[in-house]
Amino acid sequence: MKIAVIGAGVAGSYLSNMLDKEGHEVTLFESNKKNSHWPVCAWGASKHMLEYFSKKAGLDFNNYIFHVGKKLKMSLPNQKTEFLDLYGLVTYNKKQWENDLLANVNVEYGINCDKKTFPKEKYDYILDCTGFHRRFLPRPKEDFVIPAYEYLVENISDIDEFHVIGYKGARGYFWYFPLSKGTGFMGAGDIDRKYFGVKEFFDSHPNAKIVKKIGRPIRLSPPKLMEPFCDNNIIGVGESIGTVFPMLGEGIIPSLLSCEIFLQVLEKSTSYNQKFNQKEYREKILNKFQYYYDVYKIVRLKMDGKLNTVKHFNLLLNMYKNMKRDEKRFGFEISFEKMRRLVNAL
Repeated sequence: MKIAVIGAGVAGSYLSNMLDKEGHEVTLFESNKKNSHWPVCAWGASKHMLEYFSKKAGLDFNNYIFHVGKKLKMSLPNQKTEFLDLYGLVTYNKKQWENDLLANVNVEYGINCDKKTFPKEKYDYILDCTGFHRRFLPRPKEDFVIPAYEYLVENISDIDEFHVIGYKGARGYFWYFPLSKGTGFMGAGDIDRKYFGVKEFFDSHPNAKIVKKIGRPIRLSPPKLMEPFCDNNIIGVGESIGTVFPMLGEGIIPSLLSCEIFLQVLEKSTSYNQKFNQKEYREKILNKFQYYYDVYKIVRLKMDGKLNTVKHFNLLLNMYKNMKRDEKRFGFEISFEKMRRLVNAL
């Protein structure tokens, strides 16, 4: 089949690699020029899951690891602190990883695709992997994003672990993810656009050098609120259909999981000589990410000052059970008591 992939992020790069391996005629379109294309989102995720997807794509993930975390420090309001044990949370060379995924793929860089002018009839399927922009899909039911800024910094000598600052009311968070040789990603997402922690970081690290600054919103709306996922021969995959964990703003692994669902449905449809089963794809996506909606509700209730740990106990318990089941997928310990303390502290 002839397939166009729009967007060379994690979903677009992985899908293009896998579809090319399966013998499809793939063209990937990326709006940025090759030299200026830059993968966003702190480059942190679960080693366990990235090993799994790398192996499927023919890559050895060990070649990309920057830092293997041991502890994550969580600074909370009222000077409270929690530490989470890490079970494979790593930072990795996401730029090189995506470049290597595309080594044998036909990529058209510097092409800003527009739904109105794109030659949709020339392709069997067009995959919208444009993340936040969702360029080729209709407007979703209910979108919710948090403004964020992220800095790639160097000359950092005194931080060698993951650090997150949670804002009061769960209205955002600051993060620092170490890379290698004194470099790291530092940033903040904040619904109120105050970005606490950023100025404080630079004040306490006067020798820090900004290598790159990136401004981008983080989508928190789960798939349940991001329909439709398809529009004729256009199919959304990844963050464009809401595959971001709302509590953490983490989208690398959820996007890859949505890629896997797409590939499974495509393979099944192809084996029966049928068109891509959009109904099955929708059902599998909604089922896989069902509890993200509960997590989203917890975040919104907390932001609005309406979360009650007694009244909403079942929501919290459901989040815990699902996260505990996927503990290796997250790469850090899932403790109900720590989760309860964290929610109460925010």
